[in-house]
Amino acid sequence: MSDLALLGGEPVRQHAIPWVNTMGIEEKQAVMEVMEKGSLSAFIGRAGEGFLGGAKVREIEHAFAEKFGSTYGISVNSATTALHTAVAACEIGPGDEVLVTPFTMVASASAILMNNAVPIFVDIDEDTYNLNPKEIEKWITPRTKAIIVANILGLPAFLPQIMQLAVKHNLYVIEDNAQAPGASIDGKYAGTFGHLSVFSLNYHKIIHSGEGGLILTNDADLARRCQLIRNHGEMVLDDEEDYDTVALGNNYRMTELHAAIGIEQLKKLDGFLVERRRLASLLSFELKRFEGLQGVFLPDGYEHAYYVYPIQYDKEEWGISRKTFAEAMKAEGFPLGQGYQKPIYLHPMYQHKKVYNQTQYPFSLIEQPVQDYKRGICPVAEQMYDERLLIADVCRRPFQPDDIRDFLDAVRKVWNERGKLYDYEKNHMPLT
Repeated sequence: MSDLALLGGEPVRQHAIPWVNTMGIEEKQAVMEVMEKGSLSAFIGRAGEGFLGGAKVREIEHAFAEKFGSTYGISVNSATTALHTAVAACEIGPGDEVLVTPFTMVASASAILMNNAVPIFVDIDEDTYNLNPKEIEKWITPRTKAIIVANILGLPAFLPQIMQLAVKHNLYVIEDNAQAPGASIDGKYAGTFGHLSVFSLNYHKIIHSGEGGLILTNDADLARRCQLIRNHGEMVLDDEEDYDTVALGNNYRMTELHAAIGIEQLKKLDGFLVERRRLASLLSFELKRFEGLQGVFLPDGYEHAYYVYPIQYDKEEWGISRKTFAEAMKAEGFPLGQGYQKPIYLHPMYQHKKVYNQTQYPFSLIEQPVQDYKRGICPVAEQMYDERLLIADVCRRPFQPDDIRDFLDAVRKVWNERGKLYDYEKNHMPLT
């Protein structure tokens, strides 16, 4: 029996709407301007005029800093390299520990390992999916140097509370704001609370240039270290410079082409967010009609960017598994992600503590580890991944309010057919 036959009748949609190209004439013209000049990258990996890059790189750095109200912007070639740059700029290294959420893309933790420090995973809040401030202090040790906070799915974490804890324990805070550009708390932008913050211009983010990343900070010393690290570190320093600022660097530089595209995309951010919030508001309002489905929780004073739309699923209420519900929605033309991200510490690299070769470095630097990376250390994150969370990607272009209504019609159809779906679960192989 096919999924379609199982539900009966024609699907609500024949096909899910694909990704849409958000590039326009503005980006094309910006690229052509760079191409005609012929200087696709103006960086030079040594001290001197080209150390800080070319005109477009400097322009996007200024534009991001001005837009979000920060003093310094530092461009890099991805948010992943931005995270590593931020960790290195905070002089985090072997024997140090950094607190981080397990419920995010692996780069947030990999950046810690890349500087030979050890990630310590802090459980998430069950309503926001962000790092839970109430869980932080139990993992702090004398080795703890920083907290990496991911503003996940487009919603800012509880940043004011986290910053209070950071001040109390003298810790750096690095915001991974890749998914939440334009989100805010009481009018203050996410990505401006921490000592350093990271933005992404990867192709599937709200705004993008194909690849690229930005770092924002108000600290001149951190900004200088970031500029060194993204452009070969100590190799650009003159012999007479203060070698207290030495940093091992790499080539994390953004090209003039990517910067030119990113400048134009940043101008469109507010418009994109208006569209996403309009669709999300409609979806949130209508989801309240369904028992067993919880839409976005928005704390007072918080503004969401809706990178994607999370839905918590109650299998007891529906009487069918999350997998069956998701497959039934897929048959109706609306694929749903299940679980979002596997908690990072459950991946083989952490389970076996093997990063580089057959040693257990840098984990072996800590004689009495505070965390064993076993299942159960972050129960909320595990439950969201295993059982409860669904991800809908319908609050973006080219979706319109009619598409949200179709999505809700699909949910109603699955609700009405859930008895049939339950019988199918009992007597047949799971839906595929």
